[in-house]
Order: sequence, then structure tokens, then C-alpha cells
Amino acid sequence: MTGPTLAGLPKAAAATSTVLIGRTRELDVIAEAAGQVRRGAGRVVFVAGEPGIGKTRMLREAAALGAGMTVLTGRATPTGASTPFRPLVEAFNTRLRSGPPPADPALEPFRPALARLFPEWRTAHSGPTSESTLVVAEGLLRLLAALSRERPVALLLDDLHDADPETLDACGYLVANIAALPVLVLAAARTGPSPAERLAHRLHRDHQVPVLKLHALTRSQVAELTAQCLGTRPDRLPDTLADQLARDSDGVPFVVEELVAGMVATGVLRHDGHAWHTDRDLAGRVPVTVVHTVEDRADRLGPDGRRLLEAAAVFGSRFPLPVVRAMLDCTPDEAHQLIQAAAEAHLVRPDPAGDGWHAFRHALTADALRTRLTPDDRRALAGAAARALEAAHPDLPGELGPLAAELRLAAGDEVGAADLFATAGRRALAEGAAASAATLLERAHQLLRDRRDKRDAATAAAVLETLLVALEETGEFDRARRLVDAMLAHPDLPTDQAIALQSRLGWNAFHGGRTADAESRIAAVRMLLGPDAAPEQLAAADVVDAHVLSLHAGRADEAEQVALRAVAAAERVPLPEVVCRARQLLALLARRHGFAAADRHLLAILRMADEQDLPLWRVRAAIRLASNEMIRSGRSEALRQARDAAWAMGAVHTGYDADASLAMHEVFFGRYAEAVRLTTECATALTRFGKVVDLQYALVVRAAAHAHRGARAEMTATLAEYDRLGGAGSFYTPLVHGLCRAFSALLEEDRTGARAELEAARAFEDQHTTIYYQWGRYGLLLLLDALAGTAPRTTTHPAYALRWNRQFVHFAKAVRHGAAGDPEGATRALARAREAASVFPTAHRLGLRLVAESALEHGWGDPAAWLREAEHHFRELDAPLVASACRTLIRRAGQRAPQRRAGHDRLPAALREHGVTVREYEVLLLLADRRPNKEIAERLYLSHRTVEKHVASLLRKTGQPDRSALCGYADALPRAE
Repeated sequence: MTGPTLAGLPKAAAATSTVLIGRTRELDVIAEAAGQVRRGAGRVVFVAGEPGIGKTRMLREAAALGAGMTVLTGRATPTGASTPFRPLVEAFNTRLRSGPPPADPALEPFRPALARLFPEWRTAHSGPTSESTLVVAEGLLRLLAALSRERPVALLLDDLHDADPETLDACGYLVANIAALPVLVLAAARTGPSPAERLAHRLHRDHQVPVLKLHALTRSQVAELTAQCLGTRPDRLPDTLADQLARDSDGVPFVVEELVAGMVATGVLRHDGHAWHTDRDLAGRVPVTVVHTVEDRADRLGPDGRRLLEAAAVFGSRFPLPVVRAMLDCTPDEAHQLIQAAAEAHLVRPDPAGDGWHAFRHALTADALRTRLTPDDRRALAGAAARALEAAHPDLPGELGPLAAELRLAAGDEVGAADLFATAGRRALAEGAAASAATLLERAHQLLRDRRDKRDAATAAAVLETLLVALEETGEFDRARRLVDAMLAHPDLPTDQAIALQSRLGWNAFHGGRTADAESRIAAVRMLLGPDAAPEQLAAADVVDAHVLSLHAGRADEAEQVALRAVAAAERVPLPEVVCRARQLLALLARRHGFAAADRHLLAILRMADEQDLPLWRVRAAIRLASNEMIRSGRSEALRQARDAAWAMGAVHTGYDADASLAMHEVFFGRYAEAVRLTTECATALTRFGKVVDLQYALVVRAAAHAHRGARAEMTATLAEYDRLGGAGSFYTPLVHGLCRAFSALLEEDRTGARAELEAARAFEDQHTTIYYQWGRYGLLLLLDALAGTAPRTTTHPAYALRWNRQFVHFAKAVRHGAAGDPEGATRALARAREAASVFPTAHRLGLRLVAESALEHGWGDPAAWLREAEHHFRELDAPLVASACRTLIRRAGQRAPQRRAGHDRLPAALREHGVTVREYEVLLLLADRRPNKEIAERLYLSHRTVEKHVASLLRKTGQPDRSALCGYADALPRAE
């Protein structure tokens, strides 16, 4: 095979313009955005337009505006549309391949997730996870943040109309969260219906992102562009040339350049060394379509050059030259010579991704070359391309799998294409790219479903089962339902596969919060199976059934029995995912029998995970085991280790679950600032991820942290946010009443209010299944009962033995023994209470304060010493009302109380300036809740007359006109500085 001799274009002609014509307004918008980024504000601009209108050149010109910025450039391609995150990987690699990755603690937890995109980041701890696209997007956001701390970043993403779903999701996520980062995002896509256009519309609507629509060039701009291509001035162009080009090109810059290049190549335009001339009639002589110009220039390469370009075009706008060379059976030197000639003819260029890939100068060039092929020629070339690609890359990694599938489909091999689509889809799902996986698997499924062959129907159903797993991850239940219902109508669908599809769809429905849909699908399974179904056939359906039953109060025993039946059957098959789901539910239900029973199920999950190599289930079970240990004993070391393992393997959602549990541990242990820090980090990420239920729990824990340090205003604000997210009435309700509001009330000496909150929690729990046992029913409520003198409750439930609850159980026993005239029993019970409470500083001192009051009344122990210890703690905690009560009780015991009123530095600055005393401040705190004088007097152990004097003094010092205004003033005042 010999290469052609191609006469190059005249040196005076560049064929393309190096100057951007007619886009001044658009460049001004981008320049303004770049200026704002340099001042620290994140900005986004979207560029849209028809093919060839100049989007890529606009981004290239915009890159020049990013002087002083780190410019990251990536481009989507049709062959990469099923390769997750391809444009983003290409963009970030422009920086990561030129230097070390940034060292940033905030980035560390996301390195395992990002290792999917950047394999060089993988470590020995990294493992496959099913974390969502949003986790990767959050990792990219943090990577952008780290890079932008080095210097501002310009992220340029071209041809997003060809992008994969994960790239588009990540772009939307980045745009929504870069406002505070010095990052400029420039994205370009074709106009016309596409996911990218929908993204641009959404970004414009929700975030006011400007969308710059590039319009056709005017006649004068066409003349200017033509002159640039020919290296001359517009006034020196041949007569009528600009008019003809403007008419034939419709003002599309790429078409103008193609027409000019074609006219030069065919001799219609000639350069005599001084100027451009034509001695022909341009009308009828100048090619009027890009197809003709491309054909003319390809023909000038000779038959071998044209054949190479046609073979390359079947791959799309990009092609692997070594594979094309194998298709044509030419030598490397021959292929190199041909490709160089095509590059000189401005038809192809090396692809920035390298690795032997080249690209047509524009997607329209490839389209034009394919247009001239007959259908038979296209099928033959596509088949040859598929065979050559599979021979060169047997594993078909990355984008090669979907590309080979498209080639098989173009060659008419539907079954082969479906197999390749399915393989690529399963690979994408294993890598966590659920949206791309769903797209690929659905193509495979539909190709097989539409064929009237029993074997193909069975294979289509099997592919659909995997597709349902992907759709569970993307949360697309309606799409899953449509596909399943269509498959169920197939006349050749085997019954066992219909059952499997209905069971899987039932789980998708439950996972998506659609309980009624889940129940209807499981009912359909039972109808299909009939009364004589084997347990193994029912296992998957039983797991869904058990989860639905567990939501209903009073049906926990029934749910447990159904789940146990599912486990026994699924372990015989085995069905490892079914086993793990069932045992995870059983571990929660078993808590009512004791945490040891729950642990047995979690240990069984660990064994199954080890046997079946399920790393995510292994770390989930480890975290739940460690959480149980922490709840029982108060020790958190195992949970911290399990949390670290989750982060190390990139299980981000599981890591945040562990962090939220650790934050609750910090609340119990009195480390409130750390609890607030952890829950704030969790809430920030969970808000971005849209994990509403998990976010609700993080907010409840943060509210508890505020409540346990006496910060009612902060607690109330956090719970208001929780309510806005639909938390009211959720299964976290007992925690809201007990650990938050009741505890806060006790730190304000409002025992009646605390009891009312605990009773509300108990009433809720009586009607709902619970998995939380530390809110007060099995501990704190017993102590309040004992103080009120009500009959003791039974304490046989395993939750009474949990360390947090155990302290209150023994405090309650101490009160009852003391009231019964048994000081020795009371002292022993108090010792047990203090041993259990030793790790819980605030709960411990609250118990001492409450028990001391009863001990004073009944004359046992050393209540004054306990009160001094409690007073010191609550003073340091800045909980003035309970500290004041401790001092009052010390005086009642006949001892001198610590004098704290001189500590005006603990008052808000505004009150110190008005000369408000500490005692008046304590009265003011209670006025914020509109409490009457009598109740204030009881709460502060003062006389009614003394409270009246304090109120009058406060009115005078603060300048408020009346009591109502004073209450409003108190409510708006910060509690402390």
C-alpha cells in the first residue's frame, strides 16, 4: 500500500482562522466572570450553539482569559458517552499529571472514591464500593477546592452533549456548590434536545447561570473570517466571494472554513503571490455543502487515504489509529504517512488523550465521510472495526466496550452488541457508575427483549435484574416499573424469572419509600408461586415483606419471623445479598431482646461478607457491631476503627453514618463542640447528597449537643431545621422529645416540662417500632418517677442495662431507698449510679443535683458535697439556672454556697453594660419563655416578692416599657458570650 502525494495549501492560506470573529459580547461575559473568580467568587458560564458555530474556539479563546489560573480542559466524545466522568478525568489530569496531588485533609476521605477516576490514587485499603455518583462529585468538589487554594481554577468542559450521565450529574453538583470557591466553570454543548441542554436550562433557572447562545455570523463577519483564513484583508477578497460564502455557509464558521479550504484545494481560489483571485464563476463551482468539500479533499488523498478516513469514520469523531491500521492491513509507516497527509488537509488531528487516538477536526467531518458510504459498506466496515478492536483489546476496557457494542450494532449483530452492552453495564455498576450502567444495561435489555426467541427473552430478563440494581442506586422506580411490566408481558418469559423481577422491583419500591408498591409486588410474587412455593423461591420476597412489616407498630415479632425464614432459605442457595439484607433488619429488631442477640446477626453478616467477598457489607456490619458495643459500654474505640476502615475503602455514606453515631457518643460524653463539628460536616455533605433521612438524624444529634450544654436557642433553631426537612413524626421523634427537649428542660429546672416531653415520646413509641433505647423511657423517666413518688416500673427490658440508662436506673433506686428510710440501700445504689455515670459528665451531675434534693428531704448521704460538684460543672457549662438551684440547695443544707454573682463576665455584654446582676439574668432567662412570677420563684427557690423586685429592676435597667416587651427582649438576647 502506498501513500499519496498531497499538494499542500498555499502558504498564504491557513485554512482556519486564529482570531475569534464576532463574539465580543460573549467574551465580555466570560471576562467579567473570570474577574469575579479572581476576587474569590465561583462563577459558571454555559456556551450553546449548533454544530460548527464556534463553541470549541470560544472555550479556547476563554482559556487565554484565564491568565494566572490553573486551566483544566476536558472534552466529551460520542465514543466516551458511556465512560463515566471521562471529560472530568481528562480535565483534572491536565493538572494531576504535571505535579503531585494536593495535600488537603478535607480531601482524604474521598481519595478512595476518586481512585475510580485516577487509578494512581489507589492504595492497599481501597476497595470496590457501590457509593453513588454524588460521592465522586463531592470528591471532585473538594479536589477543586484544594486546587483553587493554590491559585484560581478555570474548568473548561467541551461537547457536553456527548457526555455520560455521571459527568452531567457531577457538573450540576459542582455548579451548585462552588459559589465560595475561586473557580470558573465554562461548559459548551450543542443546542437541541439533550440531557446537556436540560442541564443548562436547570442551571440557568436555579442558579442564574448565563447561557451564551452563539448565533450565525453576519455577512461582514464572514468576510472577516474568510480574510483571516486566507491571510489577507476583507477588502482584498475576490468580488462576490464573501456573499457566496455567507449564503452557502449560513454563517456557520466551521462551514466557512471548510468551503474556503475546499475552494483552495480544488483551485477555485488561487494565490499569485500578491493576492487571491478566481477566474471562475463561483456560483455552481463552489461546493455548497460540507459533504462535498470533505469528499473533494478526501479524494485528493488518493484511494488509500480515502479508504483510511472512511474506515476511521465508522468509529465516530475519534478513532484508534492502530486498530484502523489493522483493519486495512497496512504498515505503521504507511498509516503514519496517510494520517499526516489527512492532518495537512485539515481533516484530522491527534487526539489530546493520546495513546494512538486521533480525531476528526470536527464531528461533521466524520458524518460527511460516513454519508458517502453505502449501507452495505458501512455494515462491512463496522464489522471489521469491531473484530479489529476486540482483537487488539480483548478486555475492552473503559470506553472501548461501549464502542465495540456500537460497532457490532452498526454491523447488524444485535445479539453480539447486546452482550457487549451488558458486559460494559455490569462493569460500570461495579465501579459505582449507576447512571451509565443503567443506560448500557437498558440498551442490552431492549435489543434482546425485542427479538422473538426464548433464549433471548431469558437473557433479557437476566440483564433486567442487574438493571434494577442500577435503578435502585439512581432512585428511578418509575423507570424500573415500566421496564419490568413490559418484560412481564413477554410471551416467552420463564415464570421463575418473572418472580425474580417482581421480587427485585419490590425491594426497589421499599428502598425508595414506596411501601404500597412494594406490598403489591410481593403479593404478585406470592400469587405466581402459589401455596406450595419452596422457601428458597420466597426468600427475596420475604425480605421485602419483613421490612414492610417492621414499619408497623406491634408487628415486630411477625417481621422477625419472616426475616428468619428468608435467612434460612437464602443461606441454602446461597443468596448472599438477601442474607445480608435480612440479617441487617434482624439485628435492629433483635435489640428488643438484647444487644447480644443483635450482635449474632451482625457477626453472621461478617462471615457471609468474608465468604462471598462483599467488602461493603463487611464494613457495614463492623460499624453496627461497634455501635452496639458503644451503646452497651460507652466505649467508642471499635467504632472509630470501623469508621476509619469505611473511609479508607471509600464507603463514604457508611463513613458518615459512623460519624453521626460517634457524634451522639460525643454528646453523651460531654464533648459538645466535637459533636457539633461532626454533625455539621455530616449535614453539609448529606445536604448535597440529598440524603434527607440521614440528614435528619445528624440534625437531631446536633440539637442534642446544644440541649445538653443548656443552649436552648441553638437547640430550637436546629430542630426547626429538622422540622422543615419533614422530621416531625419520623422515627427520630423519641430522641427529639427525650434527648433534646426533656434534657434541656431539666437544665432549666423545668421538671414538669421534661416529664411532659418524655411522656410524649413514650406515647409516640407505643404506636411505632423503635430502634433507639436511650431517649429516656428506660432510664431518665424512672428517676423522674422516683422523685415524683409514683409507683416504680418494671425494669426487665434489656435496654435498662445499657450504660447510659443504667446510671438513671440506679439514681432512681437511690431516691426510692432514701424515701423508704433505707439510707444504706440508697448509698449503695448511688455508688452504682456514679460508677455507671463516671464517663457521662453532664448526665452524672444532673443525677447528683436531682438525687441531692431528695436526700436533703429524707436525711441521707452527703448532698451538699454532691451539689458543690454539680454546681461547679454547670457553672463551667454555662447552665446558670441549674447551677443556681444547686447553690440554693447548698444553702438549704445549712452550708455556705459558692458566691458566683461577681462573675459578670459570664453575662452577655449588653446586660453587663446595663448593670444587670447574675440573679436578674437568671430571672430574665425564664421571662424569655413567658413564665409567670410564681413559676419563676419556684424554679429559682426565691420568694414571689423577690421575683417582682427583680422584674421591676430589669424593666428599669433595660428601658423596656412593660413586661411583654421585656419578655420579647429576653427572647432575642444571646444567652451568653
